[in-house]
Amino acid sequence: MSTFHLVIAVGDSTLRAEAASTAAASTAEVSTVEDPRDFSRHLPKADAVLADSLTARLVAGHPRVYFVALDPGPIDYEAALCCRATAAFILPAQSKELLGALATETSPETTVSTGVTVAVTGSAGGLGVSTVAAALAREAGADLLVDACPNSGGLDLLIGIENKPGARWPDLAAGTGAVDAADLVRALPTTPDGIAVLSAARSASAEAVAMSTTRRAAIMQAACLYPGTVVVDCPPWDIPDAADHVVLLTAAEVRAAAACAQLVAELRARPQDCSVVVRHRQWAGLDSSDIATVTHADPIADLPTIRGLTRTVETSGLPRQLPRALTRVTRQIWEAVA
Repeated sequence: MSTFHLVIAVGDSTLRAEAASTAAASTAEVSTVEDPRDFSRHLPKADAVLADSLTARLVAGHPRVYFVALDPGPIDYEAALCCRATAAFILPAQSKELLGALATETSPETTVSTGVTVAVTGSAGGLGVSTVAAALAREAGADLLVDACPNSGGLDLLIGIENKPGARWPDLAAGTGAVDAADLVRALPTTPDGIAVLSAARSASAEAVAMSTTRRAAIMQAACLYPGTVVVDCPPWDIPDAADHVVLLTAAEVRAAAACAQLVAELRARPQDCSVVVRHRQWAGLDSSDIATVTHADPIADLPTIRGLTRTVETSGLPRQLPRALTRVTRQIWEAVA
């Protein structure tokens, strides 16, 4: 099959970066053209073009234009009509929809499944976010589990596959250009029940874990837009825009609840769907109704301290047969996502 060539002819620099990040997760050969004087040289070779309100008139002669606008919008439909755009998208909110359109172009006979991506984060430390993320992936038979915490000790350790061969984050640092989601998943180590895991690695060398921001963003975008079930373990300051649903763990404590309230407000402003899970540690000053009052979000589940789980994870990894309380919580979360 011939290569599908996509040209990014977007005038706004911020929007151009978002478009490039999204396009990197496609199978297209991508070229970014910043200078309008170069459009006449590059556009005739393009199978499709991404344009915005600044460049719409300049690309109007191309037969396949996708119009893009920066989140939160609105879309300049007059400009979109000017370039006879096939479709219009707001980025990054509609990254999946744009990738679906590009996938239809590159593989017209293939039905594209957009899948679902769930991000898991916490409003405080020590809540068991990684454990919940891994349990969510295990309960759903997820295709991909992503360790998106830069200072993580490694989800492969938690899930018991630290000795399995496959790429970790540092192994992906040297690549450039587009990241194909399917190729990425194939390169990763997998659990016995078939979950591919993109994990941090353990190294005493700072150089071994160095990765450019652009490269990391392209990999994360490809992972989050993989057409299957994806679970992302992430810090609260770096929740992926491409996540379809965000699970917020909060302790039943005043400061954690206050931080959770801020996260809920930020996610609703994006807008991004989210659910709150209350983690009951050894001592709790609040109950679920208090959490609902503080965060303006009704908790969907309560997670108690599970006796013996820490020791089991430490010695042999997260068990395939999850504890009953953890299974109950993961099922409640998936019900909320659905």
